[in-house]
Amino acid sequence: MELRKYRWSKVYESAEEELLAVFSHKKITAERWDAEPGEVFEAYVHPYDKTLWCAEGSITFVVDAVRISMQPGDTLDLPANTMHQAIAGMGGCICYEARFSADGK
Repeated sequence: MELRKYRWSKVYESAEEELLAVFSHKKITAERWDAEPGEVFEAYVHPYDKTLWCAEGSITFVVDAVRISMQPGDTLDLPANTMHQAIAGMGGCICYEARFSADGK
């Protein structure tokens, strides 16, 4: 997996219900989590590839001093062993994530 941000939605006024429909259609199992406004996630690394979807609000990830801002409709592929940190936007956020082994399974 390579570090990559892209859109899961073609519209910019996406909602959580739309994302859940995408998961159902594509048979994706993902965990939901949320963050309070301005909540900070300290830098860390995990041993698995992760895909994150922003359903509501906003969050910014920092990878190698590069800021990657996510809004509803955005997806981020985050490779295993990538040091990253994050901060939730002014309205907090609702995100989903799916974890994969480093070999993509």
